[in-house]
Amino acid sequence: MTPHAPPVRVALVGSGVLPIPPPGWGAVERAIDGLARGLRSLGADVTVVNRDGHGRSRDEYGFALRLGSYLGKGPWDVVHASTPVVANRLAFSGRPYVYTSHSRHWFGTSGVSQRWGYWLERRATARAARAIALTPDVARRIAEEVGPSVAGRTRVVPNGIDASRFKPNWAARTGHEILGVGAVHRRKRWDVAVRVVAGVEGARLTIVGPVQDPAYADELRHLLGPDRLVLAGEVPDAALAQRYAASDVFLLSSTSELMSIAVMEAMAAGLPVVGTRAIASLVTEGTTGLTVDAGLPDQALVSALRGPVSRLVSDPGLARRMGEAGRSHALAHWDWPAVARQVLAVYGEVAGA
Repeated sequence: MTPHAPPVRVALVGSGVLPIPPPGWGAVERAIDGLARGLRSLGADVTVVNRDGHGRSRDEYGFALRLGSYLGKGPWDVVHASTPVVANRLAFSGRPYVYTSHSRHWFGTSGVSQRWGYWLERRATARAARAIALTPDVARRIAEEVGPSVAGRTRVVPNGIDASRFKPNWAARTGHEILGVGAVHRRKRWDVAVRVVAGVEGARLTIVGPVQDPAYADELRHLLGPDRLVLAGEVPDAALAQRYAASDVFLLSSTSELMSIAVMEAMAAGLPVVGTRAIASLVTEGTTGLTVDAGLPDQALVSALRGPVSRLVSDPGLARRMGEAGRSHALAHWDWPAVARQVLAVYGEVAGA
């Protein structure tokens, strides 16, 4: 008999900014935790290498400086980074690594700090043994910005979600509950979502996410009022899953997204999605959701988004069909074991090289 091959030994490196899993928000940390669980379910030997920082982006630099001591001499087959400062530290040390790019900077930067982050992102990607792009658009930008040699080492693998945690509760749905998930900050353009819902008779909007701009939150409350707007703040995972399960439509008004975990969780929970074409890589138009042009000015964007929301609120049968199609897609493509199989294939390329 041929003996079983030993499990692949993987170090998944965090940022040293937040714990893994994070206590609240932290999309990269959630992705690392989910990937770790998915890989373990397939038999991989996974160690998460991280330090609990103070939630400040600069904490990553201190963690990276001491990364050698955190990694030690572990017999890793693969070291996998997901943040640029850590990846650049691995490159400086000469240790081969896989790098997943979670950055929105591929599609534009503003200000000195973003340009610095984008420089680090390009360098981290260029020096990786294999780069993982979350979407084909990111892979295309890597090829354009870093070069064809890196394009040959780039693989497209999406983020994942826990489809067993996020699932629909059809009996709890009333037909008029609109859900948004994300930080309450101007960059998320929740004022657009509030104006959309204000024009849909009987609809209520709940936004789940940390209030990072209290003055902006007050503006939102003034626009819609407490009877039709709930700013729920951060909630535990179980409560978030219940919000998804019992809502009727998921609304994302942001015009700049890389690969929205919230959209993926909403689809797993059987919610039809309405948003801009910034999420077109996730939503199948007319089947799992409805999208509009991301480049519209605010008032035109409000009108464009209001139509699909009104249509879904007034047609629960359509909302149900789209929700069921979204859940089927999420189960097939984004559940963590399915994503982990693709990542294992990338690891195999690195180990073989």
